[in-house]
Amino acid sequence: MIINRMIINKRIYLLLALFLMLVLLMTACAPGNGAAGSGKHGEAAGDAAGGAMGSDSNSGAAGRDTTGGGSAAQTQTPGSSTPGGSGGSGGIPGDDSWRIRIIGGNGEEVRSFTELELMSALADMPALPSGIPGKFAHVYSTVNNWPTTRFYAAEGYTVASILMAAGLYDAAQTVSFRADDEYSVSLTREQIFAAQRYFPHVNENEDGAEPVYPIIAWRWREGSDDLGAVRDENPCLIFGQRNPFEHTNPAFVENVSEIIVSTAPCEKWPPASTFPAPGLIASGETVKLQHPDYGLVKMHYTLDGSDPTMLSPMYNPSTYQPELNVPIPVTEPTVIKAIVFGYGKEDSDIAVFEFTPQG
Repeated sequence: MIINRMIINKRIYLLLALFLMLVLLMTACAPGNGAAGSGKHGEAAGDAAGGAMGSDSNSGAAGRDTTGGGSAAQTQTPGSSTPGGSGGSGGIPGDDSWRIRIIGGNGEEVRSFTELELMSALADMPALPSGIPGKFAHVYSTVNNWPTTRFYAAEGYTVASILMAAGLYDAAQTVSFRADDEYSVSLTREQIFAAQRYFPHVNENEDGAEPVYPIIAWRWREGSDDLGAVRDENPCLIFGQRNPFEHTNPAFVENVSEIIVSTAPCEKWPPASTFPAPGLIASGETVKLQHPDYGLVKMHYTLDGSDPTMLSPMYNPSTYQPELNVPIPVTEPTVIKAIVFGYGKEDSDIAVFEFTPQG
């Protein structure tokens, strides 16, 4: 009996030792507790009925911080390794494994770049058109689809310089930016090269506005107006506003893996329509503006007979708070003029609707 107990005890001790070794091995092999890159788009535009928005949290693992602060622009000539006026470790990224493919109008890959390869290509290029920088760092203002305001501190390479490096700058008419999860946003040539600015008083006024450029940012920080807070991230399309009220955030694309260039002429957005249809209407009844791509576009309108612009009242300021999208009451003869703006297509024709109240 004593011998049997000794054998049993030895077996128990052996099993305990094996269990402890297994626990130690699992602990040693477990991933660290750093911030994992969850990957999200600045805001998904969604489908025609509304769309799905990403969370407000930052994504990606924290990387090296760069020096240089505030909202001052930092530009430099193509190929230079650090933003002008900044210090730090020379601007060489910590991880150069991310590759972006440039697809031409025939669907074939024209070039592909890691960041280091892009830097090398820019160093061999002549000067960019109109003084556009190759590398660019700045704070960007934006409005999303809730609608709420936000800032992004970002450092990267201008879309113009990337198109130049791929030999597609002159031919590009529409450029699509596709993420690794297939989310995609398109911008027309006009939308890419139109004057864009950073507005310190976003959603209020143009005071203190500064020029910015569309970039693919390799270092950026959502929710920050401090360039010193940027960190290494997967590439993100970030661009400026044409006015302090423009909702640009839905078109920011995280984890850009492909840039697809179309040389075909740009299409126009269809015009808006109304419910009810124009004509006689009960006094006090309201009119709704409608569009088949309601969640992808913004509709602006006037009631005074003037042609609407991007600064005219916005009918659908929010995809996620429908109470902000207020129908237009008609109590007297009314002419509604509406125009549709959206990324990837030219502005719609101006639609004119006349209503006459009865009763």
